[in-house]
Amino acid sequence: MPGVLLNLFRRVAARSRAKQTAALGRAGFMVAALSAGTLAIVGAALWWGTPVPPDFAQVRDSYRASDAWIVDRHGQPLESIRTARDRRSLDWVTWDEVSPAFRELLVQVEDQRFHRHFGVDPLAFGHAGWQMLRGRSLRGASTLTMQLTGLLESAPASGRRGVGRKLAQMLDALKLESRWSKREILEAYVNLVPFRGELVGLRAASQGYFAKNPAGLFREEAALLIALIRAPNARPEVVGARACRILDSAGGATHSGPPDCAPLLALADKSFSRPYAIARKRELVPVLSPRIIEDGDGTNLIRTSLDRRTQELAITALREQLRHLKRQNVNDGAVLILETRTGRVVAYAANAGPGLASAPQVDGVQTRRQAGSTIKPIVYGLAFDLNLLAPDSLLDDSPADIPISLGRVYHPRNYDHVFRGPVSAGEALGSSMNVPAVRALKLVGESLVLDKMRELGFEKLEDDDYYGPSLALGAVDVTLWELTQAYRRIATENTIFKPETRERLYDALAAPEYRRFTFGMDSLLTLPFPAAVKTGTSKDMRDNWCIGWTSEFTLGVWVGNFNGEPMWNVSGMSGAAPIWRELMIALHPHPGPMRAPRFLPRAEVLPRRSLSRIRYPAAGMLVGLDPEIPRRLQKLPIEIENPQPGHSLYLNRKPLGAARETLLWGLARGRHRLELKDARGKSVDEVRFEVR
Repeated sequence: MPGVLLNLFRRVAARSRAKQTAALGRAGFMVAALSAGTLAIVGAALWWGTPVPPDFAQVRDSYRASDAWIVDRHGQPLESIRTARDRRSLDWVTWDEVSPAFRELLVQVEDQRFHRHFGVDPLAFGHAGWQMLRGRSLRGASTLTMQLTGLLESAPASGRRGVGRKLAQMLDALKLESRWSKREILEAYVNLVPFRGELVGLRAASQGYFAKNPAGLFREEAALLIALIRAPNARPEVVGARACRILDSAGGATHSGPPDCAPLLALADKSFSRPYAIARKRELVPVLSPRIIEDGDGTNLIRTSLDRRTQELAITALREQLRHLKRQNVNDGAVLILETRTGRVVAYAANAGPGLASAPQVDGVQTRRQAGSTIKPIVYGLAFDLNLLAPDSLLDDSPADIPISLGRVYHPRNYDHVFRGPVSAGEALGSSMNVPAVRALKLVGESLVLDKMRELGFEKLEDDDYYGPSLALGAVDVTLWELTQAYRRIATENTIFKPETRERLYDALAAPEYRRFTFGMDSLLTLPFPAAVKTGTSKDMRDNWCIGWTSEFTLGVWVGNFNGEPMWNVSGMSGAAPIWRELMIALHPHPGPMRAPRFLPRAEVLPRRSLSRIRYPAAGMLVGLDPEIPRRLQKLPIEIENPQPGHSLYLNRKPLGAARETLLWGLARGRHRLELKDARGKSVDEVRFEVR
């Protein structure tokens, strides 16, 4: 190997002796010859001790851009996302993709004899040595190949500095040139060289400062980027002045006298006086959730379960609706689309994206909001499962006073403030009536509903006694992810509800006849094909929901404000439902056969257990006697909701009479126990109250 080195340097010396003599004079040539001889001797001693450089293919294949591509299930690109925080580099650029102007100027400025040397330029090294003897820097001796060896090091090798490090780089460069072609060296260099700040590689610099790929760089732009290589963080005017000298020395000027640098200085100021900007390639994935990642193996490709067409539809529909609702103080929303059979995520629009979302970094699919009426199918599903109700069972939709704690009474009202008397359970659910839902919850019990919600995947629920009757109306914080997944499971899994119950829920949520009281027979929820759907609006119109399913897709939509502000006169029908309808129709351009929902007329016989109870007095009520009114005139109305034949009232274990809708009882001081019993003497309801 020493013989190889000596022969190599003999060839270099023979090729460049005439040019060396003319350029440096006698002293410079002596330094060059001494330098070459010294390198040959030292190199022969160190050749075997230096590591073998990697292959070009290894370097290219191990290259990792700071930005990764997010692709859909078919490999189609959706979005780019930054994954490295210490640098900004983009996709590898081939030498053919570099503009001719940049290629020409890079070699001319950084290494004029690049195509004639073997990794080390003895002429440049001799000149640099002569400059070093005169007390100047050794920087000019580095060829592009030597610079590349430094870029390939994971860290400054063995702490070497100055001449020692330069000699090691020269040896590394000679070895690299023995394995790589000139083209490969140039290609690797433009991808690994730092330009300014955190920008590494020509593609990142070209995109960041000129919003174009390297192939489109003009001569002035190329000169500015090359000027950055030796002084990456210099002031814009310094970079512009050096770029002007580069173009002038490269023959860019066609006139005599000093060049006109004003245009280049202006371009440098425009480009480098403000932070760089690399535009996102797409805006289809505002937030990358772990819920959609299917394969992230450390490469620059993140495969998701999404479908690009469906994701585009979801984002577009959400943005258009939010623009429409802007004047009604609606700023945010989210859309989630699942495959009904598998639960695989097809679209995940966490927000409307930059420019529309009030907080583009917030994941609206995972944000907790009040569920509103979207909880009602779980309540009715349990009532159906436990045979407490059937879709044709009647519930009383009338004003109700629900005792919730000592002296406190809850007064549920329907959204439209209309009460319709006896309605079937299917109608109550499909038309989203509030009072019947509270009555159904009382039948089932809050604990069972919360247990079922936990089974369905709802997290962070409070204790069983926390919510009270308002649980039926959705006074519970949930996420769009939890709700949509729960609806999908209700539609598909036999372990959640009995098959008959699942069919009953589908019928109640899909048949227009069940929805007619609140939504009419032909509303936004009525599609050209059968689909189960439920809307919801939380207290003070802070949240709108619309969630439903077909046999193919389960789709959930939320609109509102991330900061919790109420919307202005926006319901589930005007807020979330238009998005749901548009997407459902787009997802089913050619719907296959689907089971049509069935509508069951109301039953003629009222289910006793579901209707009869003590409405007044409320449990724990404190009643006060008025000393200014004669005692005989002070009466307490006892109200029975839907009294049944054979039912009787008992006060303090003594018969009070047959159960009627209203009975007046003369007040008496003390603590009292009022019971409602059926014909067999079994207690149907009981309240305790006190008169003072």
